Amino acid sequence: MAVSLSAMLFLSACMGDVGAFGLSGPGGGKAKAVRELPLFRGAVVVRAPDGYCVDAAHVTRGPSATVVPLATCGSLTGEGYVPVEPALMTVSVLPKRFGAEQPTAAELAASLAPVEVSNAEDGDGIALVRVSNGGETRLPEGDPRYWRGAMEVNGHIVGLALYGRTDGGLSGAEGRRLMLDLAEALRSASTKAAPG
Repeated sequence: MAVSLSAMLFLSACMGDVGAFGLSGPGGGKAKAVRELPLFRGAVVVRAPDGYCVDAAHVTRGPSATVVPLATCGSLTGEGYVPVEPALMTVSVLPKRFGAEQPTAAELAASLAPVEVSNAEDGDGIALVRVSNGGETRLPEGDPRYWRGAMEVNGHIVGLALYGRTDGGLSGAEGRRLMLDLAEALRSASTKAAPG
């Protein structure tokens, strides 16, 4: 439990830096975009939901965590893709730790204090919370309300975040569904790729 809670506190701080990620490459050009990105020798594979891509130009790798931003494929590449709701997602992956446990929604909510959390739920392999304010600082014209999640994948604690447009559907039920889709894609790809 202590490992899980301390990881959540770290993820809270780490994911607070996503405002540095743009939706285009350096100098305003289009970034290289890919559908999935293996991390930690394939133990964790970040796979984007349909219509979204990994912003490979803005992945941050550090000794404490790797942070992977995702956005619509069209906004990253300038090419035609199935239109989806504009969003900025991040996946933050901590190095593997012995005894890493699935975080709970209560732990995740506590790590965000004093920020208000309006929804908290423990789903199938993911803790999910809806945060009431602060999202507008992460995405241009962003909604203050946004989603965060946490899960354990092959011994790695993984944090998820989703930011959408003001008054867009992603601050509500659509965002919850997209977070669950992201978590399921990540877990499915990582299970297949995990070293045996």
